[in-house]
Amino acid sequence: MRRSLRSVAMGFLLMTSAGWATAQDGWVTYVAEDYGFSMLMPEGTTFVEKEYGDGWGELFAESDGVKFYGLAKLGEQATPEEIERVGVKLTGIPAQYWKQINEGKNESGWNWYRTVEASNKGVLVLGDYGTGKMGSYLLILVTTVSDYEEYESDYEAWYRSIRLK
Repeated sequence: MRRSLRSVAMGFLLMTSAGWATAQDGWVTYVAEDYGFSMLMPEGTTFVEKEYGDGWGELFAESDGVKFYGLAKLGEQATPEEIERVGVKLTGIPAQYWKQINEGKNESGWNWYRTVEASNKGVLVLGDYGTGKMGSYLLILVTTVSDYEEYESDYEAWYRSIRLK
């Protein structure tokens, strides 16, 4: 994924400016129909689906050491605090290390969302959480601090590509 992250920014810019949903240089728009979201991912990424607990379903993928977790609790509008607790449990990064870097309402299918960054002991988490018409979501990448610093704009382009149905 790291090797291809540089390409995601170009693909995202092309998608946004041209208004069509294709990506360049090995990135494709992945659509998780059952979960109700889409995003850019490296072509050929394999996802594993499982139950996470407390009604949350999980899609997981890993590419070049970067891990993707897509959790959804369909049919329920969870509170920010509930989703934050799920994020802390999933990543093991304590709540005090989570920092909100963006937020919004009524855009890209989100009723509301928060973009967060969390780091502790060399591990960094970046992604969005919130609710949409199908339910509640936590969509994050887990990487190293050094990889994030090297490819920060590419990670930003990834989370900006997330869309809910």
